[in-house]
Amino acid sequence: MIGITIGDPSGIGPEITLKALSRIKNPAKIIRLIGSRLLLETLNKQLKTNIKLTDMIYDINTHLSFKYGRPQKKCGVASFLQLHLATYLLKIGKINGIVTAPVSKAALSMAGFPFPGQTEYFAREFGVKKYGMLAWSNTIKVILVTIHKPLKDVPKLISEENVLEKIELLNNYFVYYEKKRKPKIGVLALNPHVFEFSCGKEKEICKAINKAKNIGIKAKGPIPGDTLHMHTGFDGFVAMYHDQGMIPVKLLSQGAGVNMTLGLPFVRTAPLHGTAFDIAGKGTANPDAMHNAIRLCQRLT
Repeated sequence: MIGITIGDPSGIGPEITLKALSRIKNPAKIIRLIGSRLLLETLNKQLKTNIKLTDMIYDINTHLSFKYGRPQKKCGVASFLQLHLATYLLKIGKINGIVTAPVSKAALSMAGFPFPGQTEYFAREFGVKKYGMLAWSNTIKVILVTIHKPLKDVPKLISEENVLEKIELLNNYFVYYEKKRKPKIGVLALNPHVFEFSCGKEKEICKAINKAKNIGIKAKGPIPGDTLHMHTGFDGFVAMYHDQGMIPVKLLSQGAGVNMTLGLPFVRTAPLHGTAFDIAGKGTANPDAMHNAIRLCQRLT
């Protein structure tokens, strides 16, 4: 059974959730929705998705009122409650995997949410110290050493230990979930030209690569980030910072990419995009990434 948190009510999360479910045969057999029943039932009629929601919803905030397209404390509270209930359902075995629709970090902050994002929340709740964000698509898969950090802060976070941790997480993903005996992993450089004008972090990356090789992982690099798309012989890549990995995955996935958290004791996926406040409430959101997130979670759970 897969749980889906419908995300920030004022964003596109509820819309893409229902649109994605309309593509799945008998969703009630495998899906439980976590969010406002009133919102979902109202939207189901407006979108004409015609999903039989009766037994699918774990209801919260039934009488929530909001305005589309902007961060609001009440929507942050709703998002927080969804995550809290999802955690409880995972712990008692009512659901076995989770798909999270987009949330607003600003709204969550207004609600007193003390974490940078949903990834960190789940890691804390399940006592996980080593975890990573995998940007997933059918054509390319990239794990990030640093996630939502300003570029000025990235170099000090690039260490042998941090890079090795992400190499191992990515290798374990391919071995455990994709059943690849010896996945080949490319490790990107922090510096655009690798060792030319390097600030010294490429030495740390090389140490991590060598340690990975010593424990039997087929890691290679450092590879210039701007040539990632040319290295077709790798199963996946380790990127040093957010944009270095996200841009190629989002470009090559054409809006259908998935965010997967590695290291958790269950499968957690999400669409590889945000709340899209600019189109929220208009009924025009593309559900491809959400559909892929659901399907990936179902396949791997």
